[in-house]
Amino acid sequence: MVNKELEIHTVIVDGDFRNFKAALSRSVLGVTFRKFKRRRSEFYQHRVHNDAVVQLVEKRLYEYLLTQTNLRNISDLKLKTDMTIEWDENGKIEAFKNIAVKIYMMVGELDIDNLKFRKGMETVSIDLFYSEIDASSQRLRSLLPILLESVGKDSFVYKEFDFLTEQGRKMASAYGVEKVPSVVINAESPPIENPDERKLRQEIERAFSPKLIATEPEFSLEPIKKPVAELLARASPITFETERH
Repeated sequence: MVNKELEIHTVIVDGDFRNFKAALSRSVLGVTFRKFKRRRSEFYQHRVHNDAVVQLVEKRLYEYLLTQTNLRNISDLKLKTDMTIEWDENGKIEAFKNIAVKIYMMVGELDIDNLKFRKGMETVSIDLFYSEIDASSQRLRSLLPILLESVGKDSFVYKEFDFLTEQGRKMASAYGVEKVPSVVINAESPPIENPDERKLRQEIERAFSPKLIATEPEFSLEPIKKPVAELLARASPITFETERH
């Protein structure tokens, strides 16, 4: 019989035992439930066992942190646990392997009070600069109306400018167009020279994409507590082994 195993990772939580325990329980028992719930009665008969071994591991790991390192103020730090769980075929936890409790210190925080999304432009302007004697220009003159029709022509203001006319050259100069064919989307965007259909679709979708509106972000450094920093410098590595029966 081949046992099943899986590597799991908890989220980073505050270093007090309550948060450490909650994160580890959610990860181990949550993964176990999702993986074996289809086994029904064969799985549920091991529920008490699984709860018990997880609690035992949580307690043992935290005791190691407190007693075999210099981290007496561990609640001032952050913890994250990586491990591999091994189950039997019905979801009974058989062993924990490769356990690593990673310890972090918060150094700063980025705060943004409000983050909203605003709809993209309701109407997009498309300006095509072409030449009557250029084959690529004629290709785009045929492609663009079909493309805009497929997206929804009412969402666009479409104009064409002949680069060889006085008005065309004047508008081209204003938009920074130097070569034809070129497409300008929403006037302020850089000209797109001789685009293919895929490129045009991407740029048009970009013009309609939501815009991010955020209040001014603030970043603050977390004061580093000298006793904690000194303890970290002296902390010794931890080894943890589980005995399998």
